[in-house]
Amino acid sequence: MSNFNGAYDLSKLTKPAAAAPKASVSVPALVFECTEQNLRDVLGLSNELPVILEFHADSVKPLEFSTRLEKIVLGLAGRVVLARVDAQQEQRVSQAFAVKGAPTLLAVIKGQPVPLFEGDQDDEATAKVLEQVLKVAAENGMNSIAIIGNDATLPSTQAPQLPPLHQEAFDAIGRMDFDAAIAAYNRALVENPRDDLAVSGLAQVKLLQRTEGIDPSTLPKEPPTDIAGLLQWSDVMASIGDVSLAFNAILDGFLTHPESKDQLRKHLVELFAVVDTDNSDLLAARKRLASLLY
Repeated sequence: MSNFNGAYDLSKLTKPAAAAPKASVSVPALVFECTEQNLRDVLGLSNELPVILEFHADSVKPLEFSTRLEKIVLGLAGRVVLARVDAQQEQRVSQAFAVKGAPTLLAVIKGQPVPLFEGDQDDEATAKVLEQVLKVAAENGMNSIAIIGNDATLPSTQAPQLPPLHQEAFDAIGRMDFDAAIAAYNRALVENPRDDLAVSGLAQVKLLQRTEGIDPSTLPKEPPTDIAGLLQWSDVMASIGDVSLAFNAILDGFLTHPESKDQLRKHLVELFAVVDTDNSDLLAARKRLASLLY
């Protein structure tokens, strides 16, 4: 089974931000089961603090890794919560996150899933990965602590209600129907061409569609020289959080493929929409793009 430990550089997901005061989030437990029925609640909780998703299959392997992982999570004293998914019983959830085997570990930060690793890991490696997740969460301004409340429920109700077409797109993404999600976002943009959330959502779902089924570990370390390979390589880099590599690979293509500048520019501008407007890598890439075009 592939080991993704180290393949996903979480430190590059965002620019460090000023730390926010700690806040408490009441939860029913620090470790709980995640199902298709409460998945939206779990994603809502990830707006407050990091959620670790563990896909397990107890019939394939006993709870050895799960037991060790739970101990590590509890040792972090509410800085993360652990949502355990039975990969065999919750196949639709597994499909939504493109999980191919168990155990598989992902982090969810502000609704964004980030693959961590597949297969068993020792305690030291697992702890290091979770510490890196916490650093990324802090850089995103997430500084909350989970506390157990007797009557607490997962706080998805705190999330703002999405506009109807955005909700339609979100639901379509949840069932892996990318064409339907794209159609919903396009309709939202027809209604309001200045809908920045629809622009960003459309770019993200198109990126999901283009990278579906691609294992990043199978790609070369350097971008391919042909246009199709270059764009696919850049898409995958962006999908795993390394937008700096993605942007610069396409910008380098302006020099090696001057005949394809327009195609490269359009693809790059679409990738720009998947990151925050104040992202430092985005600002640097925009400046370099302007110098290459003008």
